[in-house]
Amino acid sequence: MGIIVIELLLWAGLIFFFWALRDGLNQVKSDIESPGPRAGPMPAALSGARFDRADKVSEQIGRYRDLPIYRYAVIDGMRYQFEHILPGESVSALQTEERCLAPGLVYTRCTEFE
Repeated sequence: MGIIVIELLLWAGLIFFFWALRDGLNQVKSDIESPGPRAGPMPAALSGARFDRADKVSEQIGRYRDLPIYRYAVIDGMRYQFEHILPGESVSALQTEERCLAPGLVYTRCTEFE
């Protein structure tokens, strides 16, 4: 009789474990499917900045402020490669070989051939 009670408790624990696991996975699934938080306001130093516009982009490598980051961008017929993000800094702090795409993605001139 004691073994049957122990076995029933173990089965009940296993069922509870699977129920909790399913509930947790459903929560993760809903978190993944729901849209992420919207990007916050742009830093004041970048809000009035004039950004360059890419003619062509290729190879998406990530996202920043809900916009894609591309490894390569063609700007004014010249090829540039993503370098870093310029958060909260002035666009005027860019070097001569750098270009900035909204919302603060800095690209440097590529010198290599494909």
